[in-house]
Amino acid sequence: MGFCIAMVVSFLPLLLVLLSYARILASVLRISSKEGRSKAFSTCSSHLLVVGTYYSSIAVAYVAYRADLPLDFHIMGNVVYAILTPVLNPLIYTLRNKDVKVAITKITCHQDPKSIGKP
Repeated sequence: MGFCIAMVVSFLPLLLVLLSYARILASVLRISSKEGRSKAFSTCSSHLLVVGTYYSSIAVAYVAYRADLPLDFHIMGNVVYAILTPVLNPLIYTLRNKDVKVAITKITCHQDPKSIGKP
């Protein structure tokens, strides 16, 4: 009974997300401009990364529980699910911001990001 409930609670939303993205993909492919398609795919990719992280952590936790793995593996799966996924979510969306990208470039390259690639 628990397995059936877990499947409905976990896979029904995943199925709806996948169906939504199939429709979004079809709509994006109908966009005539290359720049428009690129921008749409950029937006979708960050969301898919978050959804993928969330569902992969659920899968790891479920497999660890069913496979009688050592306690350390259970703890790692729970940490990924409970801590890492929520921490990555805002980080992934923040990296889409141009100002954040410029600030990271300044910190890591120690130079003006506008001068990158110029002789």
